[in-house]
Amino acid sequence: MVVVFEDVVWAGAAAVLRALARLPPFRSLHRQMGLLPGWAAVPLFLVPEGAARAGEVWAVALLLRGHTVSFLLVYALVRLLATLLAVLVYQACKPALLQIPWFATLVQWTLAVRDWALCQLQPLRARMIAVGRLAPGVIARRFTAVKRWLGRQLANCGTRGGDLR
Repeated sequence: MVVVFEDVVWAGAAAVLRALARLPPFRSLHRQMGLLPGWAAVPLFLVPEGAARAGEVWAVALLLRGHTVSFLLVYALVRLLATLLAVLVYQACKPALLQIPWFATLVQWTLAVRDWALCQLQPLRARMIAVGRLAPGVIARRFTAVKRWLGRQLANCGTRGGDLR
């Protein structure tokens, strides 16, 4: 999951952060946050986390009312925005945060796990990239076949009285 997140989601998130970084208000905010000492920067992570928790309550309320698709969309959007905000805080305060021993250790452990996962999955990733470059039509056909199969499975659930909400 870490590798998929990094390869797929992180590329888009990084593009959003680069676009925001070009805006004058965000440049100013980034500069001001960069001046904070580590002990003052750590609580800034509570802002996106608090916003995410409020969004999750909203998402659960949607789910309890039977709005499954809305729940999924709201939950995904809230988590994505909270992650972007946390990354913004981390990037702005990184030098100060890495001066805190426990924080620096946590970052080192996280990077070590990521590197290990990338190493384990490198042969599979290389094959997938090669297949994608050589035969994009094959991938599109396979995706379409999986989509049709899933559609049939969902249709069968409906005829058997199953409720997918």
